[in-house]
Amino acid sequence: MWRGLLVDQYYTKKNMRVKVTVPWSPSFGVRCSGIVTISVAVLHSGPMFDVILYQPEIPPNTGNIIRLCANTGARLHLVKPLGFTLEDKQLLRAGLDYHEFATITVHESWEDCAERFKDSRLFAVSTKGTQPYDLVTYRAGDAFVFGPESRGLPAEILGSVPAQQCIRVPMVPGNRSLNLSNAVAVVVYEAWRQVGFGTRG
Repeated sequence: MWRGLLVDQYYTKKNMRVKVTVPWSPSFGVRCSGIVTISVAVLHSGPMFDVILYQPEIPPNTGNIIRLCANTGARLHLVKPLGFTLEDKQLLRAGLDYHEFATITVHESWEDCAERFKDSRLFAVSTKGTQPYDLVTYRAGDAFVFGPESRGLPAEILGSVPAQQCIRVPMVPGNRSLNLSNAVAVVVYEAWRQVGFGTRG
């Protein structure tokens, strides 16, 4: 009769998160014969949204957003110059081990990034936005751009987006802004909710 441990191991392949439960012997440190349970969760049919961080400054915020994108299937885009390196310890600590599950692209300039999204519906998220984020009907393929923590999106980016796509997250009057990673989470989860979360696992 098997009296060892059952160990969960996870593998991610394309759009599937695979959980394999295998018998494991702590005495010998090897797998032993026994029941193997495999469960597969389909995360999404493909990347539904793109998150763009324009010149982000604070590594833990970007680390948190990497983790968010890994868990929602959104692709992350970073527009240089960055206030940190991708090897920054604070960024890696905030993102835990989710970096390998996230799709991250670094763009040399806003012009390069804008070219990539010229055929996409782009939303600029800003305290200067006139459209409440929850009154928009989102669809797969939408992209959201967020500005740096200390100053937000510049006027030239805000001016390049239609007014109805300049969105804001409501706050108590007189307050300045939300934390960047919190704002990204609020918007991405609302958009993802509207398209049914891709799966309900």
